[in-house]
Amino acid sequence: MRLILNAPFYGILLLCFLSSCSKDEQDCGCDGSTRRIFENVQARYVGEGMFVVPDTMAGFLRLYPCDVDTTWEVSEDRNTWNYTISGNLKKYCPGPNPELELPYGGGKIQLTNIKKM
Repeated sequence: MRLILNAPFYGILLLCFLSSCSKDEQDCGCDGSTRRIFENVQARYVGEGMFVVPDTMAGFLRLYPCDVDTTWEVSEDRNTWNYTISGNLKKYCPGPNPELELPYGGGKIQLTNIKKM
């Protein structure tokens, strides 16, 4: 009888324990920490929300602005840099199997300045 009276208490205690084990917010993506700052870098807008910028280590990086502007013009020539951008590159958010992912140089960028060349 005593066990039956304590069952709701243990049920509530178990529910509180399970809800406290929820996954914390990741410190990545547009709302996450900055891992690299770009200042007045030549960029080429290739469409579909992606800029390509030169990089000394990887050759080039793909950057995806947090806020995409539909008025940006796509560069038709691979050798023409049509924008100068500045911004904060955010930490990369790994997928469900991060151990299978290759290192990723680009990612989401919070643009602080953009100029058409």
